[in-house]
Amino acid sequence: MTQSHDQHDLAHRRSAARRTALWFGLAAVAVYVAFILTGVLSQ
Repeated sequence: MTQSHDQHDLAHRRSAARRTALWFGLAAVAVYVAFILTGVLSQ
């Protein structure tokens, strides 16, 4: 019973970590796009 609970907890933590990584990735892409746009629009 404990093993099933541990596996469920591990799956939940992996899901949360994946979601956090996705948000950080999206933020990095947004900063990159904003940097490119400022360079293009300032010309």
